[in-house]
Amino acid sequence: MIGVINILAILKRFHFQILFALLLIIGLGLTIQQKNYQRTKFINSANFLSGGIYSSFNNIEDYLNLKQINDELQAENALLRSELISSLKKINGEYYQKDDTLYSQKYVYRVADVISNSYSRPTNYLTLNMGSNDGIIEEMGVISPSGVVGMVGAVSDNYSTVISFLHPKTVISCRLKSSGVSGLLKWTGKDISEAQINDIPITTRIEKGDSVLTSGYSSVFPGGIYMGHIKSFEKDLESQTQKITVDLSIDFSSLNKVYVVENLYKSELEELNKKTAQLSE
Repeated sequence: MIGVINILAILKRFHFQILFALLLIIGLGLTIQQKNYQRTKFINSANFLSGGIYSSFNNIEDYLNLKQINDELQAENALLRSELISSLKKINGEYYQKDDTLYSQKYVYRVADVISNSYSRPTNYLTLNMGSNDGIIEEMGVISPSGVVGMVGAVSDNYSTVISFLHPKTVISCRLKSSGVSGLLKWTGKDISEAQINDIPITTRIEKGDSVLTSGYSSVFPGGIYMGHIKSFEKDLESQTQKITVDLSIDFSSLNKVYVVENLYKSELEELNKKTAQLSE
């Protein structure tokens, strides 16, 4: 009863406003129905409004789907890397064939998320969201689209620890693109964007800006991975060597996704190296 009384009180108080709104709606309806121009303008306005709303919802949905799309792209990139000629080993012949009769798979790439990362300490590590259950083992290489990240140092069932390139024990076999001369690339221990190559023969011609690539001599990393470019170099006449400073291509402060590299021939190579070492004993 009280509710009905309240409704009647509201109607009595605002009856002029309510009547005006009803008449306005009726008038608009009659105008839209009878006048083509007004009907067209109304429909266009309604379409514009609804289109804007739908567009906004689609943009929100697209944004929410970005992570899934990014994950799919990373997985596709890993597959494409595995199919590159540099990831295959020639069996015989001179030509690449799709049926893999001339090449066999050498490297396999797995996409992993970086869940923790240090880069400002004297010794730096990363933690990945993949472990032995995902096929990860110690001494696998870890790279990003921008260069070498480091090497797997410890593994649990679902996680793994990576010894970062920004670590005094990490040394990467590399080569200069222009001359093909190889050396060892190591972090300077200070600036996370710089590394050094020492003991390059003084007779080697060095060009500022030349690319530094992985050599492929290691059983951990494929050859040809871009590491950075030569920033500067200096000669030591006493030792007859040169020291090269490299501007690294990778930004270690913003690593989110990485590739864990598995060399399918690593065990065979290591076994051969043991036998070779025994020959010299």
